[in-house]
Amino acid sequence: MTSQIPGLPGRDLLQPLTEEIGAAVHREVERVRDEVTRPYRDSREGVRLLGGSAVLGSMAAGGATALLIRLLDRRLPPTVSAALVTAALGAGASALARAGRARMPWASPGAAPRPGT
Repeated sequence: MTSQIPGLPGRDLLQPLTEEIGAAVHREVERVRDEVTRPYRDSREGVRLLGGSAVLGSMAAGGATALLIRLLDRRLPPTVSAALVTAALGAGASALARAGRARMPWASPGAAPRPGT
């Protein structure tokens, strides 16, 4: 339709220009995406190793808990020793959570998140 208007370039002139601009925008978007995601792609192996260490650490903590319960079983009934270890670990977890929340005032219930602080 633009080819019928005198003084305006026809469709055959605009089509290559449009394709070139589209290709340039696509290349730039790909370059920016690669630039932004490169640090994350490079750290994937490290994150996998950290995840594996977390699993093994959890298993070790479970083994240590079982050992502690079995040691207490020598002096106390099994139910009492299990309850005692559970209560001690729960109290420790609660104390750590309370201390952590005290250092993050924005994480208290009802508080609006404060990015950057």
